[in-house]
Amino acid sequence: MPTVPPGGLILVTGANGYIAGASIQVFLDKGYKVRGTVRNAEKNQWMLKHYGPNFSLASVPEMGIEGAFDEVVKGVDGIAHIASAVVFKPDPKEVIPPMITSAVGILKSAAKEPRVKSVVYTSSQAASVPIPTMYQAEPYELKEWTYYEDSKEAWTLPQSSEFPRMLLNYAASKLEAEQASWAWVKENKPNFTFNVVVPNINFGAATSPLHTGFGSSAGLLKLLWQGHTIGTTMIPSQWFIDVDEDGLLHLAALTLPDVANERIYAMVGKFLWNDILAIFRKEAPDRKFIDDLEEKLDQGVIHNERSLELLKRLGQTHGFNSLEVVIKKWIKQMLQVENEEMPETEGDRMAKLLT
Repeated sequence: MPTVPPGGLILVTGANGYIAGASIQVFLDKGYKVRGTVRNAEKNQWMLKHYGPNFSLASVPEMGIEGAFDEVVKGVDGIAHIASAVVFKPDPKEVIPPMITSAVGILKSAAKEPRVKSVVYTSSQAASVPIPTMYQAEPYELKEWTYYEDSKEAWTLPQSSEFPRMLLNYAASKLEAEQASWAWVKENKPNFTFNVVVPNINFGAATSPLHTGFGSSAGLLKLLWQGHTIGTTMIPSQWFIDVDEDGLLHLAALTLPDVANERIYAMVGKFLWNDILAIFRKEAPDRKFIDDLEEKLDQGVIHNERSLELLKRLGQTHGFNSLEVVIKKWIKQMLQVENEEMPETEGDRMAKLLT
């Protein structure tokens, strides 16, 4: 099967995001060139200096329109479609269709560029794990092709601004976008391979907090560090992965010739927020943190043996990083920048409402 050659050019969408930023660094470190997309390249010029001469930047103002990626795919060898509008809105029509259009649209664009040899799409555990099961810590099992089909009820259930209900819209958007992508590949049989990486919560250092703040799940750590429990209430105990390992799995999906038509779980192991609090206390003994929470350990069984194999093939012979290793990366970074001015993130806005 075709693969992205060493030194090839990889397109990474949503380049200023948490997972994308880590993936870009992984790709560059492994000898690839990267073209990143953001909504506005002019506002993200810092990335050119940060990543160096093998990185370039392009604007895609709106992903959810037809032909949005036609220009930026020109000349690339592989595509990591990591960008995702993590939108929590009551109306499913505002959440689901744009995600589908973006996911299928980049495949259509890739098919127009003969150089493209491989495309990987970043899905989410929300496409596979039942939301009620997640909140109630009930047993479940994820095999390669396990989907949370009931999330499609988002179209018919009454709308609500309650977070679990809006989360259902997001879950449906990831599910339907991924399934629409597989259907398009099956029908059109493009000349590139297609794989999907399915992450859960990512932890670890952010690319450049002074430019992006601590967004995404790195922002959940910041909320907990500051003594807020809103993040732990919204997102209960589940599975995690080092964001750098997530980047390696994206690289495996793009470049290993025998990886084709696969769903790869980027999920390492279970965590409790209390485990993270214990690491906080150990690494910052002079700080005062909140007391332990009442919580239940995730009861899922996830078949991630393939993921471990792929990491080892890319040189991470020790296997998955432990929760302590991953959280210590974040703490080290947080201690370096917490007194600096950083861009405001959604987590910061939630923290303001609580103080």
